[in-house]
Amino acid sequence: MNKMKEYDLPSVRLTAGMYALTKLSAAGLTFILVSIFMLGHGHEGGVPDGWPVSVPYAIYAYGLPAAILADALLRMFRSTSLSPALVLYAVAGYGAGLWLASEQGGDAISCGLTGLVILLLFRLAQVAGERYPLLLPVFALFVPLLCLVLF
Repeated sequence: MNKMKEYDLPSVRLTAGMYALTKLSAAGLTFILVSIFMLGHGHEGGVPDGWPVSVPYAIYAYGLPAAILADALLRMFRSTSLSPALVLYAVAGYGAGLWLASEQGGDAISCGLTGLVILLLFRLAQVAGERYPLLLPVFALFVPLLCLVLF
C-alpha cells in the first residue's frame, strides 16, 4: 500500500493567499501614492503627461508581473536582505518600463526610469505591508477602488 505524504495544505494555502494579498496591497498603496503625486502634476483623463497609459493599467498590468518575476528570482537566489531586493526590483522596474514602452509606444528611457521608480516604490510598499498585516485588505481592495472613483 502506498503511503500518502501528509502536507500542511491549509498553511500552504494561507501562505499563497497572504503572498497574493501582500502583492495586491503593495500595488494598491503604490497606486495611491502615484495618484497623490499626479494631483500636483498635469494629467488628462487619468493619464499623466508623457505616459502612454493610465496609472492603474501601468501598475497592475506591467508592474505587478515584473514584481512577481523579481520575487521569483529572489526566491531562486535565496536572498532575504533588502539591498539585493531593491537592486533586483530596480532592474525589473526598468524592464517593465521598457516593456510598457515597446507595447504602448512611449519613450523608452522615460518609461524605463519611471518603471524603475514605481517598482522601487512597490517594493517599499510591500515591506510596509508585511510589517502591518492588518492594513493589507484595506490597501488591496477598498482604497484602490476609492481612488478609481475619485481620480
